[in-house]
Parts: sequence; C-alpha cells; structure tokens
Amino acid sequence: MWNGTSVSDFMNVSSIISVGGERGLLSMAFHPGFNGETNRFFYLYYTNLNGDIEISRYQTTIGNFNIGDAATKTTIITIPHPGQSNHNGGKIIFGTDGYLYFGTGDGGGGNDIPNNAQNGNVLLGKMIRIDVNTLTTQPFGQYTIPADNPYVNDIGVLDEIWALGLRNPFRWSFDRANGNMWIGDVGQGAKEEINYRPAGSTAHVNYGWRCYEGTIPTPGVTPCTPTDNVFPVFDYDNPNGGSAPPSAVTGGFVYRGNEFANLRGYYVATDFYSGTLYFLWPNGAGGFNSSTQTTGIQAFISSFGEAEDATLYAASQSTNTVYKLLATGGTPLPVRLKNYNVQHFISYNELKWSTAFEQGTSKFNIEYSTDGNHFIRAGHVPASRNMDGSEYTYRHYHSTTGDIYYRLAMEEDNGRLNYSSILRVASGNQRTIKIYPSIIADRILNITSSVPAKKLQLINSNGAVVFEKNLNGITGATIINLPVLPKGLYFVSINSEGHVSRHKIIVN
Repeated sequence: MWNGTSVSDFMNVSSIISVGGERGLLSMAFHPGFNGETNRFFYLYYTNLNGDIEISRYQTTIGNFNIGDAATKTTIITIPHPGQSNHNGGKIIFGTDGYLYFGTGDGGGGNDIPNNAQNGNVLLGKMIRIDVNTLTTQPFGQYTIPADNPYVNDIGVLDEIWALGLRNPFRWSFDRANGNMWIGDVGQGAKEEINYRPAGSTAHVNYGWRCYEGTIPTPGVTPCTPTDNVFPVFDYDNPNGGSAPPSAVTGGFVYRGNEFANLRGYYVATDFYSGTLYFLWPNGAGGFNSSTQTTGIQAFISSFGEAEDATLYAASQSTNTVYKLLATGGTPLPVRLKNYNVQHFISYNELKWSTAFEQGTSKFNIEYSTDGNHFIRAGHVPASRNMDGSEYTYRHYHSTTGDIYYRLAMEEDNGRLNYSSILRVASGNQRTIKIYPSIIADRILNITSSVPAKKLQLINSNGAVVFEKNLNGITGATIINLPVLPKGLYFVSINSEGHVSRHKIIVN
C-alpha cells in the first residue's frame, strides 16, 4: 500500500501462489460496492500452487481497510491450466453491470496445440463473464452465470464464456466513458493485436486465434476461419519472431482525464519490449485510425492503471517504477469524426456528422463537387469546441441533377484544414444502390442508396460471409470501415426493401 510517503504490505499471499515465468499474482480488483465497512470485498487473480488459474475473494480487516485479511479467502473459480506455465491471461475488471470479467490465456506453448482457444468446452483462451454477487455451485467454483451471457444454452460452448479465440489477453480494459472493451492480445511470432467490442454487444464473438494471428492466417497452422470471427481493429508486425522488440503488446486504456485535453479519447497501448506507444481513435467510419510514438518512451511496461480522476499510470517491470502518462507534444488530432452521412431530399441534400472530440477547431466547411475532383465551398458550420464532441446538420439547397460529391474541410484555429472522406449522393429520382471504389486499398467502402438499405454482407470467393453490418434502413451516402481482409475478390451484398443488390470489389 502507498500512503503518499511510503509503501507497506497490504496482504501476504505468497504461500498460495506459484511464481516463475508468467505465473504469479496477476491482478486485483475491488468490488464496485466496496466501502471498507459493510462491503469489504476485493478479488485476486493468480496462479495457484498447481499452476492453475484461480480467482479468490477476500475482505479487508474490520476497522482498517488498508489491510487485507488472508483468513477471509473464498475461492470463486479455478480453471485448469495443465502442461505449460505461460499464457495465463491476468486481468479482472468489474463492468458497469456489476459482473466480473477476465481474460484467460490459451494454456501456453506454440500454436495452441490442444486448440484451447477455439474449444468451447474449456475456459482457456477466452473472455469470461460471471456474477460473483450470488455464489452458487458451478463446475469451476462458486459464482452465478449471467442469464444474458451470449453462449448460455448454446451446445458446445460453456455458459461462462463472453468471447472466444484469444491467445494471451493479459492486459485489457473498459472505456470508462461508454463501457467499450479494449483487449491487448499478445501474438506469437508475426503479429500483436488489439481487439475491440462495443458496449452493449451480446453477440457471439471469436477473435480468431489459433486460425489467425492478428489479421493474417497463423503461420504453421492449417488454414481455418472460425464461426463469428472478428478481426482486430489494429495489429502490428513482430518481425523478430518474439525474440526481440517489438514482440508483446501491453493493452492500455482510453484516456478520459481532463489534465491533457489533447489526449482525451485516445486509446493508448504499448509494446513491452520496444516501449513503442500506440494510439487509436475513431475514424468516423466505424473503425479506428492509429499512430505510433517511438521517442521519449519507457520499455518493459507490464501494466497500465487508471486513477479515480482518469489519470493514467504505467508500471515498468524492469525498473520497478510507476510512471504517470503525460501528453506534452501538442494536439494529436484536433477533431475526430464518429459518424458522417448525407441524404437526398426533394430540394436539398442533408449532411449529418458527429464528433468524438474537438479542440482547436474553428469550423466545418462543407464542400461539394459534381465530378468528385473539383470542389466548391457551399457553406460552413461553426465548431462547438466541445471536448466531448457534438452533432451537426447542414442542408445544401441546389438544383443539380445527377450525383453530387461532398466532403468536410475541418478548419483549425490556425487555418490548417483536415479533410473527411468523400461521400456521393444521387440527386435524381433513381432507385439505385451504388458502392465505390471497386478496388479497396484503405478498408473504406462507400455506399450510396436511394432506397432504405437494411443489411450489408461481404462474401469471399469461396462463398463464406466474412463481414456483416446492420444498416438500419439508411438512405443517402455513408461510409463503411471494413475489417482487415486477405487480398482478393469479394462480393458486397446489400439487402433493401424486397431487393438484394450484389457488387464485386477487389481488396488490395
């Protein structure tokens, strides 16, 4: 415990924990209702003396919540981890729903030979969600399974499972502003990856390991694509096969503090060996942009932590030091688009967009074109300068027939412009669905529909659906951020009212 001037023991549990390699005391979490009096519960995630993954509940000492009472132990769950000492996962977090979430490793070794991550009958290589407020006897311990877990009553998948297909998610987090889940999953010898799951999602999710390492088929593994496969939102190369940097991602947090406004809303992660920092933020099309920082950094960061005021800290395993994350290099990006679309009406086109973050932004200039190359300024909307973002609407009245192209020229206080993607909308009476471009190089697919579009499916050349998105009856123009896909030929299928439209694209 740190009291502001010195460090002291909170509780000694060395007698029940196996250590060495990747084993040990891996995580700790206080119950969301903890008050030190009527609720004194806290939870530890560790490898027990058999090398199995174990989570136990403890209580702080009556009258002194700065000291844990080792005699109050109640084992919540024990997950067998035979054979190998590595890939134990290691992070427990309570969600805003009051349930306990944690990620487990695949059991260790190379290429997950037992195929634990894809086996729905084991809890290794998974994200798990359980209720620890009501303790009932279960096959793996004392807890209750939430009734809305995605695999409840699914044959062949244990009810505790929230998601499958992870290799070693030893550090992950929730975004405190919205509950979105971010998972840093350590790769093997080719890719390190960051996975994402939006809050409120109860769909079946499989993050791909061992079939995929990051966004590529796992080298040395028979090609396969799991059911409900979801690719990471970001991955980076591990060119040295795990023997030298970069080689192990340490998942971080979305910064929500107020001290560094220029960092707010950015997800921050790092590579354990190289110390390279990775920043992700929404690109306005349902996906994420990224940037890296390789100077002024600290290697061997094994964990990030978030304070009550959303300050971010990082702990280095090599220096035994806790660092505070600072943002001193100016504004990484002054405005971030969350959504952006345009819809045709009888005498005007209506543009709508929303932002996740604004700083140093003066206004949004609306520009249009009839050929997609030469743009004219139609008008502008002043920026709200709201740190948490805003929603905007602009109506462009015109007499043009045929297609019109639109883009936003987002102007900073210093006059610098940042441009959005270009959207195309049909201004006539055609009942059409158009997609473009036909050759995809940046994962951005544009859709223009004069009829309500219901659902989009992306189908590979073997006839398998590799991506699906509910379009909610949209009309007009919108942009879709595709997952990272192998190069090749695909078909875009769009369901509208009583009609299915198919389009051919090539992914480069």
